[in-house]
Amino acid sequence: MTYEHATIIVTAAVAAALRNLAQKLDRSETDGMFVTGLSATGNTPATHFVSSGQVPDVFAQAIRSPSILHTKAQAAFAKEGVTYPFTLVQVTAALSGCSISDSTRTVVIDGVSTVVDEGPHEFIARLGLQMVRTPLI
Repeated sequence: MTYEHATIIVTAAVAAALRNLAQKLDRSETDGMFVTGLSATGNTPATHFVSSGQVPDVFAQAIRSPSILHTKAQAAFAKEGVTYPFTLVQVTAALSGCSISDSTRTVVIDGVSTVVDEGPHEFIARLGLQMVRTPLI
């Protein structure tokens, strides 16, 4: 299996469903995805969730394409004998609110397009989000 680095931000409305799909696609490699909350203020409630790190290329490719994700998820659910609960329209709508970074972005400096590194924290900030702060107990 090959991996790629990705930072994936999803809306809170679809985080649980995409977390479930990720686990079905590759349970050992995608457990714990989309559990870190984000919001514009850093306060609850979380409006988005983020996952960042090395992900299996099968998931990284699927999350970028509604039809690939839909097809792979249907097969993964069927393999477990579970009814797949989503339509392609629902998967397309869910992915429309996702933002994905491969740790780089293109910027124009003095009229020249340049690829620069962009870590997950920079990506989160560029989208106007902050990690949700959890009160210390």
